[in-house]
Amino acid sequence: MNSRYISVLLASAVAGLAFSQPALSEDDTCAGIDWKPQILERFAGIDQACQEIVLRDGKKFARFEVKLIRARADGNVTVQMRLRDGSRVEGTFFAPRGFHVQSHSGQTTFHMNELSRGDILDVYIPQNRIESAAPGKGSA
Repeated sequence: MNSRYISVLLASAVAGLAFSQPALSEDDTCAGIDWKPQILERFAGIDQACQEIVLRDGKKFARFEVKLIRARADGNVTVQMRLRDGSRVEGTFFAPRGFHVQSHSGQTTFHMNELSRGDILDVYIPQNRIESAAPGKGSA
């Protein structure tokens, strides 16, 4: 799978997000996330890699742009996350055997082993999975 295909696929998915949901308030930004300490410890720079907050089906998601460096047979995936200043930080995470990526359009699913080195992906993580539970906020 090449980067151009993925970019087109994800651009369509993001376009659908923009038209299907109400606008977020100006407080809904990456800078407003109260990051879980264990997330910050495990993924250095992730707070600066969050590109924006999007709303989908009434839930908030943090969007990250990642470039695939390597996907190993043992499930370890190495990526470079683009920071908001344009620089990149590298990180490795474990993708379980059944791990796959699905576009928000729901039309295309592909497994990590179908991706190629250098592919660029938009990754959406539910905000409640990365944010600390604070007074007035839902639990993660």
